[in-house]
Amino acid sequence: MVGQALHLKICGLTDSTQACAIASMGVQAIGVIGVEGTPRCVAPEKRREIYAKLTSQSDVERVWVAADPADNELDDVLSGQGTPSVVQLHGQESAARCAELRAKHPSIRWWKALRLRDDADLEAIHCYSHQVDALLIDAWSSNQLGGTGHQLNPIWLDRVQTHLTGGAPWWLAGGICAEWVPKLDRIHPFGLDASSRLEISPGVKDLERVQALVQSLEDRTLRLG
Repeated sequence: MVGQALHLKICGLTDSTQACAIASMGVQAIGVIGVEGTPRCVAPEKRREIYAKLTSQSDVERVWVAADPADNELDDVLSGQGTPSVVQLHGQESAARCAELRAKHPSIRWWKALRLRDDADLEAIHCYSHQVDALLIDAWSSNQLGGTGHQLNPIWLDRVQTHLTGGAPWWLAGGICAEWVPKLDRIHPFGLDASSRLEISPGVKDLERVQALVQSLEDRTLRLG
């Protein structure tokens, strides 16, 4: 990925107007949270509204973030109007469960989030990398599945890079913002997943911060190009 443009996902959107405004900045994915009890969770009706409005921008992935969703819930979310194009699994889903869902819903792209805490989490990368369409690497938090703003320790970043060879492309999450972009010179993810560091309040993005991140990535591409 050296010298190539990184993909960018802005996650935790709660409003369709803001989601469309951010999509128009040139990001590749918009994420909506479906995990109940979390600060950015969006009700089904609002989620469908956001996705329906994003369908006019066919090059933008519509990502639904879920944790251990049941089959009946997935069947509901993936049918009707205003559906996601990607399901990002952020719970305790096994590699076998990911493969099962991918086989059952082949028109949907399946991403698996891995929160790194110890060596066992690093080893899990190999188990999942051929069972999903992409991996998302995030920092561990004991009380929240994502959107914490916690950044991976630089030592972890070096170790992640050595484990992520072959298999699915990977996205990096955890405290992503414009000021963080210079750290990317040492690693080569497929894309970045940004949320809390771009917010005014949970679920409400600061569009200037989003634009600054987009610009930083464009500047990086030119510099390395």
